[in-house]
Amino acid sequence: MSVVEREYIIGKSRNRSEEFGVKKDFQTACIKLQDHTKELLLDKNKALLDIAQPFIDDLDEILEESNFILILSDANGNVLDISGNDKFKEQAKQSNIFIGASMDEKNIGTNAVGTAIYEGRAIQVTAQQHYSEAFYNWTCSAAPIHNASGKVIAILNLSGEHTQEHQHTLGMVIAAAKAIESKIASEEIQKSLFHAQNYAFAMMNQLSFGVFAVNLHDQIVWANDTGCRAINTRRSILVDSPIEDILNTWPKIKRIILSNLGFLDEEHHFNIPNLKEHFLFNAYLIRTEENEIIGYLITFRPFKRLMSLVNKYAGTITSYRFEDINSQSPIMQEVIDYAKKVAHSPTSVLISGESGTGKEVFAQAIHNASDRKNHPFIAINCGAISASLIESELFGYENGAFTGALKGGRLGKFELANGGTLFLDEIGEMPADMQVKLLRAIQEGQITRLGGDKVIPVNVRIIAATNKNLEEEVKNNKFRLDLYYRINVISIEIPPLRLRREDIPNLAMHFLQNKAIKLDKPMMRLSNTLLKQISTYSWPGNVRELENYIEKVTILSSPISIQQHRFNKEEENVIMEPNEQEEFSPSLLKDMEKQAIVKTIAFHQSNMTQVAKSLGISRNTLYQKMKRYDLPLKG
Repeated sequence: MSVVEREYIIGKSRNRSEEFGVKKDFQTACIKLQDHTKELLLDKNKALLDIAQPFIDDLDEILEESNFILILSDANGNVLDISGNDKFKEQAKQSNIFIGASMDEKNIGTNAVGTAIYEGRAIQVTAQQHYSEAFYNWTCSAAPIHNASGKVIAILNLSGEHTQEHQHTLGMVIAAAKAIESKIASEEIQKSLFHAQNYAFAMMNQLSFGVFAVNLHDQIVWANDTGCRAINTRRSILVDSPIEDILNTWPKIKRIILSNLGFLDEEHHFNIPNLKEHFLFNAYLIRTEENEIIGYLITFRPFKRLMSLVNKYAGTITSYRFEDINSQSPIMQEVIDYAKKVAHSPTSVLISGESGTGKEVFAQAIHNASDRKNHPFIAINCGAISASLIESELFGYENGAFTGALKGGRLGKFELANGGTLFLDEIGEMPADMQVKLLRAIQEGQITRLGGDKVIPVNVRIIAATNKNLEEEVKNNKFRLDLYYRINVISIEIPPLRLRREDIPNLAMHFLQNKAIKLDKPMMRLSNTLLKQISTYSWPGNVRELENYIEKVTILSSPISIQQHRFNKEEENVIMEPNEQEEFSPSLLKDMEKQAIVKTIAFHQSNMTQVAKSLGISRNTLYQKMKRYDLPLKG
């Protein structure tokens, strides 16, 4: 700093001192300072004092041999520490400079500490450049101390007799202040790193899966809380121990990830005594920004937890409960009451009944009333899967078990249903060779995946359903007697709709409401004549046929007579009888059918499978009718 620049800064400071109304009689100003609470001031600045103290101690040895003292103040000019020559410390005390005194310009006018605070830079003030007469015999050199953000947090000041004024004194103070700043920055970085590490550890420990960090020597260097709990081992035992001690497949895993092949969601287990749990593992390389490999990261989660998630989001949604089965029929009430009684039993159930009677509805209701209600309900239609695929569907398969198998293998329905219920629909359609394997799985409570040799224990309740007479199937050697007895511990037979006609009006109203909401259509109202037709019709497709009929009525927003419904189903050219709202017209039947097809195609956006289902006819029949009415063929 040049002499001219220094004089300019001191001049500004003296002007401020006059504006503040500072008296040159320092004694008057300092009387007010006696009220400062020294203990609170020092406690507030303890961190700063701890950092600065080693530097102050180093300078103190030098200053003891000279007539200088070192003063450390906070950013407000409050004195925090005084060290150095004892003789000059006594002079400072006589001038009311003590720990807790304020050297701010507002209190004592121009001085090195106060001016450095206002200017935010180092300054040297000597003799009568001070505003207060008490310091005319002093030369003072002060430099601000900044934190890592550049904010002034303290002032370091070196004071002595004015005859010892030297430019090097200011340089010494600046160097000491910079050294303290460096230490403060280092401490703040360490503190930030410590907090970041704590945040990282807190986050890692809250993860729902286990995490191990492994170094290049294959030693565990860190393990999160979840991982320690999962294998019931303390972190202190795991850290520094070889990963292979608890995971004997580690060499294989390591080779895979070092080959950049990826190791994701692979099933393994720890070789820890009494730990029979299987886990899904992922493994990754840990690299620096320069892409240098410095270790490995292993994550794992219990296999059963994944099963819960899979079944929660991918399993069959069990929406039906016994309360949802609304029936006025005495025969149906007997069936419902019996099903409720046996629901809590763990034994197998065989539900029989014609197609469309609601066998799966009962299966879901039994599951939801059982002790397994919080576990998966997995359904498989044994008649809808080819004989070559049903084994892999039930038992799953290992990686590469057959051509076209998914990479990594696949879980079977038994594993997915573990702890819950496995619903085997249309079990009478199961191939004979699979009946043997199914029987063994049910009897032994364990399965082996296709292409594998590992025995997997499973705990499932079997609910089977059929529209066939399995006793006749047994007599005709189409169904195994031993399997029949295994699944038919509890037998429930659901009556067809024609035997409980009192339920038809309520079911029709229920479907009218649901379909109107689902299809975003006005709810249709059926005439008394049509309700009578509905109640007296035999409904060979049972509840499913009634539901499809109501869906068709809702889509067309027009009542359809039973005769028209039968025409669509049986392809009979039956003339529709007039109802209470319509007049008879010989041409009405053909026009209505064409209109029904056109509207249904538009509603289902040319999805012919859905169109045929809604109209209650097969796809082939649908195409024949479209050709008959010159409608464009789609899908």
